[in-house]
Amino acid sequence: MKTEVYCSPQQHSQLSQHSTGRIMLWVIAACLPGIAASTWFFGWGLLLNILVVMVFAVLLEAVMLKLADKPVKTHLADNSALVTGLILGIAIPPGSPWWLLFTGICFAIVVAKHLYGGLGQNPFNPAMCGYLLLLLSFPLNMTTWHLPTDTLFA
Repeated sequence: MKTEVYCSPQQHSQLSQHSTGRIMLWVIAACLPGIAASTWFFGWGLLLNILVVMVFAVLLEAVMLKLADKPVKTHLADNSALVTGLILGIAIPPGSPWWLLFTGICFAIVVAKHLYGGLGQNPFNPAMCGYLLLLLSFPLNMTTWHLPTDTLFA
Protein backbone atom coordinates (compact mmCIF):
# COMPACT_ATOMS: atom_id res chain seq x y z
CA MET A 1 0.00 0.00 0.00
CA LYS A 2 1.40 3.37 -1.02
CA THR A 3 0.97 6.39 1.26
CA GLU A 4 0.59 9.76 -0.40
CA VAL A 5 1.65 12.94 1.35
CA TYR A 6 -0.20 16.16 0.61
CA CYS A 7 0.56 19.76 1.51
CA SER A 8 -1.56 21.81 3.82
CA PRO A 9 -4.01 24.01 1.91
CA GLN A 10 -2.07 27.20 2.76
CA GLN A 11 1.19 25.84 1.32
CA HIS A 12 1.89 26.37 -2.35
CA SER A 13 4.33 23.51 -2.72
CA GLN A 14 6.07 20.83 -0.75
CA LEU A 15 8.14 22.32 2.07
CA SER A 16 11.01 20.00 1.22
CA GLN A 17 11.41 21.76 -2.12
CA HIS A 18 12.56 24.96 -0.39
CA SER A 19 16.04 24.97 1.03
CA THR A 20 16.95 26.93 4.13
CA GLY A 21 19.30 29.10 2.09
CA ARG A 22 16.52 30.01 -0.32
CA ILE A 23 14.11 30.87 2.48
CA MET A 24 16.75 33.08 4.11
CA LEU A 25 17.23 34.92 0.81
CA TRP A 26 13.47 35.55 0.76
CA VAL A 27 13.74 36.98 4.28
CA ILE A 28 16.50 39.32 3.09
CA ALA A 29 14.38 40.36 0.11
CA ALA A 30 11.42 41.03 2.40
CA CYS A 31 13.58 43.41 4.45
CA LEU A 32 14.59 45.55 1.45
CA PRO A 33 11.60 47.96 1.48
CA GLY A 34 12.12 48.68 5.18
CA ILE A 35 15.84 49.16 4.63
CA ALA A 36 15.13 51.58 1.80
CA ALA A 37 12.73 53.61 3.99
CA SER A 38 15.16 53.64 6.93
CA THR A 39 17.99 54.74 4.65
CA TRP A 40 15.79 57.56 3.36
CA PHE A 41 15.10 58.81 6.89
CA PHE A 42 18.37 58.05 8.68
CA GLY A 43 20.96 58.21 5.89
CA TRP A 44 23.60 55.95 4.39
CA GLY A 45 24.99 54.98 7.80
CA LEU A 46 22.34 52.28 8.05
CA LEU A 47 23.60 50.58 4.89
CA LEU A 48 27.14 50.78 6.21
CA ASN A 49 26.01 49.19 9.49
CA ILE A 50 24.31 46.36 7.62
CA LEU A 51 27.30 45.72 5.37
CA VAL A 52 29.83 45.69 8.22
CA VAL A 53 27.70 43.50 10.48
CA MET A 54 26.97 41.02 7.68
CA VAL A 55 30.69 40.67 6.91
CA PHE A 56 31.48 40.16 10.62
CA ALA A 57 28.62 37.62 10.86
CA VAL A 58 29.86 35.48 7.97
CA LEU A 59 33.45 35.56 9.25
CA LEU A 60 32.42 34.62 12.80
CA GLU A 61 30.11 31.90 11.49
CA ALA A 62 32.99 30.43 9.46
CA VAL A 63 35.31 30.51 12.47
CA MET A 64 32.75 28.81 14.71
CA LEU A 65 32.01 26.14 12.10
CA LYS A 66 35.73 25.49 11.68
CA LEU A 67 36.15 25.17 15.47
CA ALA A 68 33.24 22.71 15.57
CA ASP A 69 34.73 20.66 12.69
CA LYS A 70 31.63 21.18 10.56
CA PRO A 71 31.76 21.69 6.79
CA VAL A 72 32.07 25.46 6.45
CA LYS A 73 30.90 25.85 2.86
CA THR A 74 27.69 23.86 3.26
CA HIS A 75 26.72 25.53 6.52
CA LEU A 76 27.43 29.01 5.19
CA ALA A 77 25.14 28.26 2.25
CA ASP A 78 22.11 28.38 4.55
CA ASN A 79 22.52 32.20 4.72
CA SER A 80 21.42 32.31 8.35
CA ALA A 81 24.47 34.37 9.32
CA LEU A 82 23.53 36.95 6.69
CA VAL A 83 20.00 37.23 8.08
CA THR A 84 21.31 37.56 11.63
CA GLY A 85 23.71 40.30 10.51
CA LEU A 86 20.97 42.05 8.56
CA ILE A 87 18.53 42.12 11.46
CA LEU A 88 21.16 43.34 13.91
CA GLY A 89 22.45 45.93 11.43
CA ILE A 90 18.95 47.36 11.03
CA ALA A 91 18.42 47.57 14.79
CA ILE A 92 21.64 49.41 15.63
CA PRO A 93 21.68 53.22 15.19
CA PRO A 94 23.40 54.38 11.98
CA GLY A 95 26.92 55.66 12.43
CA SER A 96 27.66 53.42 15.40
CA PRO A 97 31.33 52.57 15.99
CA TRP A 98 32.65 49.34 14.46
CA TRP A 99 33.44 47.84 17.87
CA LEU A 100 29.79 48.13 18.86
CA LEU A 101 28.75 46.28 15.73
CA PHE A 102 31.41 43.62 16.30
CA THR A 103 30.45 43.13 19.95
CA GLY A 104 26.78 42.64 19.09
CA ILE A 105 27.30 40.21 16.24
CA CYS A 106 29.97 38.33 18.17
CA PHE A 107 27.53 37.69 21.00
CA ALA A 108 24.76 36.84 18.53
CA ILE A 109 26.74 34.31 16.48
CA VAL A 110 29.05 32.81 19.10
CA VAL A 111 26.87 32.75 22.21
CA ALA A 112 23.22 32.95 21.14
CA LYS A 113 23.59 30.71 18.09
CA HIS A 114 26.54 28.33 18.25
CA LEU A 115 26.74 27.67 21.97
CA TYR A 116 23.18 26.39 21.70
CA GLY A 117 24.04 24.08 18.81
CA GLY A 118 23.65 26.18 15.67
CA LEU A 119 20.78 26.86 13.30
CA GLY A 120 17.42 25.80 14.68
CA GLN A 121 18.72 24.91 18.14
CA ASN A 122 18.71 28.37 19.69
CA PRO A 123 15.73 29.29 21.90
CA PHE A 124 15.98 33.02 21.11
CA ASN A 125 16.65 35.06 18.00
CA PRO A 126 20.44 35.50 17.93
CA ALA A 127 20.27 39.01 16.43
CA MET A 128 17.96 40.21 19.17
CA CYS A 129 20.19 38.61 21.82
CA GLY A 130 23.07 40.66 20.43
CA TYR A 131 20.86 43.75 20.42
CA LEU A 132 19.84 43.15 24.03
CA LEU A 133 23.46 42.77 25.12
CA LEU A 134 24.34 46.06 23.41
CA LEU A 135 21.29 47.84 24.83
CA LEU A 136 22.11 46.76 28.37
CA SER A 137 25.87 47.36 28.04
CA PHE A 138 25.90 50.59 26.01
CA PRO A 139 22.53 52.33 26.51
CA LEU A 140 23.70 55.76 25.35
CA ASN A 141 25.13 54.47 22.07
CA MET A 142 22.07 52.32 21.43
CA THR A 143 19.45 55.00 22.04
CA THR A 144 21.04 57.86 20.10
CA TRP A 145 19.67 57.98 16.57
CA HIS A 146 20.94 61.00 14.64
CA LEU A 147 19.10 62.33 11.65
CA PRO A 148 21.27 63.21 8.66
CA THR A 149 22.19 66.90 8.45
CA ASP A 150 20.45 67.53 5.14
CA THR A 151 17.03 66.10 5.99
CA LEU A 152 13.82 66.74 4.17
CA PHE A 153 12.41 68.45 7.24
CA ALA A 154 15.02 71.21 7.54
